[in-house]
Amino acid sequence: MAKTTKQTGESNATVGINGSAVKLAMMIGVASAVVGFGVLTSIWWRSGPPDAYESLRIASREYVNGRPVLAGDIAAKAELNPEAESDQPWNQLRLFLLSAAKVQQARDSQDVRETRGLLHDAIPLLMESAEAGYPPGRDGEGQRLLGESLYELGRYDEASVALRQAIDRDPTLARALTPMLAIAELKSTKSSPAQSLETVESFLQDSSLDPAQVHETERIQIEALLDLERYDDAQVVTTRRLTELEADPTQLRGARVDRRDEMRLLGAIVEVRKAISQYGPRGGDDEELRPKVQLQLQNAIANLIDIQREASPKIASQARLWNARASLCCGNADMALTELTTVRQQRPFGSEAIVGGLEEIELLAQEGRGLEMLQTVRYVVRELGDPRGFDSRLLAFADFQQRVGIAIEQLRRLDEFRYAIDISRSLPPLIEPTEALLQEATSYREWAEATIRQGTNAAGDLARNEAVIARNHFRSAGDAYAAAAELDFDTPRYLSTLWSAIDAYQNGRQFTRSAELLQPYLRYEERTRQSRGMVAHGRALLADGDASRAIETLEECIVEFPRDPLRYDARLLAALALAELGKLPPATQLLIDNLQDGELTPQSPAWRDSLFTLGEIAFRVAQTSELAIDSAPADQIAQLRRENQTQIKLAIRHLDEAVQRYWPSERAQMAAYLRNRAYAMASVWPRIEAESPDILDAARRGLRAQSDSELERARQGFADINEFLLKQAEEQRLPENSDALLRNSLMFEADTLRSLKRLDEAIAAYRAITVRFTNEPVALEAMMGQARCVKELGRKSESEGLIRQAAIVLDRIPPEMDTILAETTRFDRAGWKRLLGWMTNRFDNAGNNT
Repeated sequence: MAKTTKQTGESNATVGINGSAVKLAMMIGVASAVVGFGVLTSIWWRSGPPDAYESLRIASREYVNGRPVLAGDIAAKAELNPEAESDQPWNQLRLFLLSAAKVQQARDSQDVRETRGLLHDAIPLLMESAEAGYPPGRDGEGQRLLGESLYELGRYDEASVALRQAIDRDPTLARALTPMLAIAELKSTKSSPAQSLETVESFLQDSSLDPAQVHETERIQIEALLDLERYDDAQVVTTRRLTELEADPTQLRGARVDRRDEMRLLGAIVEVRKAISQYGPRGGDDEELRPKVQLQLQNAIANLIDIQREASPKIASQARLWNARASLCCGNADMALTELTTVRQQRPFGSEAIVGGLEEIELLAQEGRGLEMLQTVRYVVRELGDPRGFDSRLLAFADFQQRVGIAIEQLRRLDEFRYAIDISRSLPPLIEPTEALLQEATSYREWAEATIRQGTNAAGDLARNEAVIARNHFRSAGDAYAAAAELDFDTPRYLSTLWSAIDAYQNGRQFTRSAELLQPYLRYEERTRQSRGMVAHGRALLADGDASRAIETLEECIVEFPRDPLRYDARLLAALALAELGKLPPATQLLIDNLQDGELTPQSPAWRDSLFTLGEIAFRVAQTSELAIDSAPADQIAQLRRENQTQIKLAIRHLDEAVQRYWPSERAQMAAYLRNRAYAMASVWPRIEAESPDILDAARRGLRAQSDSELERARQGFADINEFLLKQAEEQRLPENSDALLRNSLMFEADTLRSLKRLDEAIAAYRAITVRFTNEPVALEAMMGQARCVKELGRKSESEGLIRQAAIVLDRIPPEMDTILAETTRFDRAGWKRLLGWMTNRFDNAGNNT
């Protein structure tokens, strides 16, 4: 705007020293209002109330006479027809006057926050005026007002364009606007330091510039040279200017002293920036480099300390900022934090305090000091309130927002997730609620992922507690993403944010909530990009127990997106849904399609999961058929067993391939367990066939050997699982699923040994289970198995003793384990009491009869 750095500093100083300036401004405003009222009253008495056109003519004259605020007030009362073509020139005039009045109000304000708020209100009007077209002869002035306002709010990309257009339309504005244009180009993301340097060097060719203009332009020149890393050239300019300013000590007073101090500051800045470029912002953290960095910056730091002590408050604050950066480069982070905190706490909370607070936040994030970072963020947010109070002279608000986000990300990388979340929640209203919610959601999601990484052991198993915590974090991420999506409904970001919420909810196993969000997602997403939504919807429906609707959605995805990579996930989920409904043949076919498609490799999750699921379904088919055979008609049993033997072998083949490829993952351990049970099932048919009276002795011996061979494969497989899990249990406590697998596998190994008639080994195996799971439900089954083994060996009294001991163990099992007792053994508590009581009574009666 029209206020230069010098003007702003001098006017603020004047207001601080002498309150009469404020009184004078108020008197001028009152006089202007009286004059305007007098003009309107005079017209009223001569010809009645003025119409809209006459009001705008009056407003235009008032603007020309230097009363833009009054002109805006008069123009605001002029009512025009926006649809009438004849009123368009008057509309252009009215918009221009209204926007100019807003800008003047901002200039008249003595409060920085109020000024920025007024400019925030003025810019939409200025842009509307530019779009509608300026009144004749006002093009340059309109672009100037727009460019200056954008510049004051740190919107440098737009400001540089507007200022350049203002100069092009009215070359007489070049002298006033070129320094501002150069700074805008220097800070713009769409311009370059080279372009800014070209602008200022061209401007410096004007020999009629006054000392203040020369100083301001050369300051910009130095900053451009620094951005171009031309440190020696920058140092030449600062040295020359400083020599000129100090040539006559008698002239060093007032503004000239400030210019000298500013050049001293720029000279030190050149040295600091050169060192940072050479060694990095924290080069002194390297102990070998530290002495070299400190020596190089010794003079610069001394000069900065002198400037802090001697210069005006504004220049001293900037010196303190650069001293903090120099200290950090020298490896002294504590000193840097002290300096930054001092700058941040200065009053009023202007651009220097904002930069000090931001760099303090960034440094605390790098150090992993989350609590202090949270306190600093809350302080800065409290001081600024909202974006309207942000002083962008040293830093654009967009850059501030971006750097705060990077600092929070840095905190997340150090696993300080709780503080990252608290900081995100502290950002509004300074940062838009949507952005804060997205930061919170990202923190929760990364916290969940970190929990999974940390809770997964070498075998790929995730501990139950960590799994629960991770799910909760994913759900919290989903809540934050969903809230952000709701606020983003009318923006292009809506669908991507909504999908992030859906994905987080699904990872958190909160499928009902994800299904609710999938409805609007599928409604608004482009059809060609809906495959992931359909797969997610099918997964959610399947998790909620609606397998039929899940199949409909997933089959639609498979048919409509035949070449989409997500078709593999759709087939896998559809197979699971079909299996849940008992439709195993079509489920099997979908899984085979995945494995034989030709594009998937065994390394892909979809291929891996398809193989596991195919083996599990094949085992389920074989087991279901095996259980049903006993109730089939007698003349069909042999044929059914022969047919099921083929299914059992198929299950073994798929499960064994999965084990060989993916051992020792948790799912591979379960596949090995099922394979071993399938081996045990495969031993039944040849053993039954061996009892047939119609076969030869040689065939009978072969069938028995085949049965024993299958049982030995099962036993060895169970033993391998048990050895692996017992070794893990020695190092750390097994997760609940692994502990259950070990328990079942130990029992099946013992049962298989008994089936092989290796009774002594079976007794030892059952005894080991009893010891390991003392007073737990599985101990009852182990004791019963041990009792049967010793009975077969003719040790009847030992068998009876084991049965009586089992009754004691049952009483020791606490009531809170009744559910586990019923789920993991053949009876519930009442059933076990009846069985053991009956057996004990039988022993007692047999003893009495004897």
